[in-house]
Amino acid sequence: MVILLLLIVAYTLVVQRYNAEGSRATVGGVGATSASGLLVTIEPIAVNTLTDQATVDLSFTWQGSDIVDGGGRLRENTRVTISSSVGTQEVKFLAGDALGRFETTVGLDGEQSNYPFDVHSGLVAIGADTYVRASDGSLESTGDLEVGLQSSGGVSGWDTTTTLAAGMSQVQIANLSFDRAFSTQAFAMVLLALGVLLSMFALIVGILAFTNRRRAEVGLMSWTAALLFALPLLRNYFPYGPPVGASIDIYVYLWVIVAAVIAAVLNVVAWMNQSKVVLDSAPHDPGGSAATSPVAVKSNLGDSNGA
Repeated sequence: MVILLLLIVAYTLVVQRYNAEGSRATVGGVGATSASGLLVTIEPIAVNTLTDQATVDLSFTWQGSDIVDGGGRLRENTRVTISSSVGTQEVKFLAGDALGRFETTVGLDGEQSNYPFDVHSGLVAIGADTYVRASDGSLESTGDLEVGLQSSGGVSGWDTTTTLAAGMSQVQIANLSFDRAFSTQAFAMVLLALGVLLSMFALIVGILAFTNRRRAEVGLMSWTAALLFALPLLRNYFPYGPPVGASIDIYVYLWVIVAAVIAAVLNVVAWMNQSKVVLDSAPHDPGGSAATSPVAVKSNLGDSNGA
């Protein structure tokens, strides 16, 4: 009854929190201002903890009449510079073009080995200016533009926090932070606990059989052998799980598999020892008397275990 109650509570919490996941929490931003400038909306799309990078969609629009004409077309060549720990990129829009979108990557700093409680964060700096092409083909800046930041959206499986610089300025910095969603953390811990429970049951049964407190059976050996294949498969079901070698493996899961291997070995040794006792206790009869028949051997095994 207690287990059923805990299961109901866990299910309710996970479902409620899952419905709210993928949304964003924003701190700061351009806010309410009438200043002219370029507005950049930051929308995280994906997080790759293997490469420590986040994929981000940048949407450009304007505020005021200094940047675009009455038809929403740029008055001058415009260049947006995006910088993060993975490098610097430039997005160019020619005069007469409409502002659009750009997908980029942002470098993150975090420890995937801390799964499922790992946090990954990174900075991105955005600036913009107008430019002309000189006679030698180089680009010459003709002035900086004011930039304002805002955010939208989120990444499935992650809780996203975006900290943005306030107001408008020539260079704006955004801090993106991603931590695992509650449902990911909950399921990872539940699956980890189930793996521990299965291996402990197998180890206890193996010890009982090895110490002759229960009969070693072929079914037990098959069960413990099947666990050696089932436990690695269960590891693959960890939501958004990292490769083998994370802290959950070093501290818990690899030891779970070690315990299952020991349980399988104990059951095999117990079966060999108990079978030897039965064979040694059976009278040798080359002619095949009733004492060595399958019924007699089964009876002797029962007597030996009873002893």
